[in-house]
Amino acid sequence: MAKDHYTSRGLTTPEMMVKALAVRNDFEIAHVERVDIVSILEFKLVQRFPRFRLIIRQDSEMETNAFADPANDRIVVRRSIYRAACEDNPEARLILAHELGHFLLHREKHVTMHMDPSGSIQPIKRMSATESTEDQADMFARHFLAPPQLAYRFRHDAVALALATSVPLRISRGNVTMCKRPDVFSIRSVTSATPPL
Repeated sequence: MAKDHYTSRGLTTPEMMVKALAVRNDFEIAHVERVDIVSILEFKLVQRFPRFRLIIRQDSEMETNAFADPANDRIVVRRSIYRAACEDNPEARLILAHELGHFLLHREKHVTMHMDPSGSIQPIKRMSATESTEDQADMFARHFLAPPQLAYRFRHDAVALALATSVPLRISRGNVTMCKRPDVFSIRSVTSATPPL
């Protein structure tokens, strides 16, 4: 989940909300408050992508908490993060949802890495949230775990949303604020009629 310098033409916040709702529908969890992200990665994702594997590695073998490798149909996770997610830790759950976002959003896109002439990765200044693959995965994760209709239902109590969905409080606060935006009104009322992936 480290910041990278990869870009891809991405989705706006409302578009990402719709995408996350579509994925929830596809996994038949449209109306679930607390998404079982571990079960999705262990069982449901392989039903859609038969070659998919969730790989758990010792912490000492990992430089980052987790990473998605869509080209090789896998998500690799640090053992401590996996265990924490199994114990319903909001931060660990968010990390797994973020990697799920990478896996689903970036598997068929040609993601470009910006390099200087010597081949070194160069930072991109003023990269927007719709250009950064990391920001796209972050947006997916927050709306997958705490979708707009739930955020709206808990719009007067971000703490209750955080507890109901097991997301970090900063995420529930942001989602409560976003769900009140006029451009999100129609998304909040989207039901299981949302088209699948």
